Amino acid sequence: MSAKSSRRTASPQFQERYQLFYGGKWVAPKTKKYFPSISPRDGAQLAEVALAGEADVDAAYRAAADAFPTWSSLPGVERGKYLYRIARLLQDRAREFAVAETLDVGKPIKESRDFDVPMAAAHFFYHAGWADKLRWAMPGHDLRPLGVVGQVIPWNFPLLMLAWKLAPALACGNTVVIKPAESASLTCLKFVSILQEAGLPA
Repeated sequence: MSAKSSRRTASPQFQERYQLFYGGKWVAPKTKKYFPSISPRDGAQLAEVALAGEADVDAAYRAAADAFPTWSSLPGVERGKYLYRIARLLQDRAREFAVAETLDVGKPIKESRDFDVPMAAAHFFYHAGWADKLRWAMPGHDLRPLGVVGQVIPWNFPLLMLAWKLAPALACGNTVVIKPAESASLTCLKFVSILQEAGLPA
């Protein structure tokens, strides 16, 4: 059962169980396995998270590869609009994501609220501005998207590191498969709702 959070709430309202997300939808893992996400704050279980196996990674890659022609063919200015939308939505839900990051990682709320979430939004704003300027930055070079980018997110700054990796890859026209840290997966999984609301092509 999933619980929906209102935009400006300070409560993150985690889902009880998170599946894998690829191809525009939540998908049960082929492993049929889940692991508990435990808050270092008090040892409480925050949610269950799907454990992906090799077949799941292959399926996620194929979904990203299928999405690549559509995304990479968008003009840079259009990709920038999506990134700008992501940044604005993250700003709008800043309190919710700050509390989620603190519960998931165990860091002080001041750090999540005043650094992690604002900087994550700032990275999407920054790369939104670059999306249509890349060819002017390196004149004479044939700049093309690479394809599907695999990204591994560490545990200590999960939301911020996601932004550092995801924003430039999307701005350049690549599609992405992300693996969050097992010990701090929840803000990355919650971020899917931002991408959905921003309307990114699956």
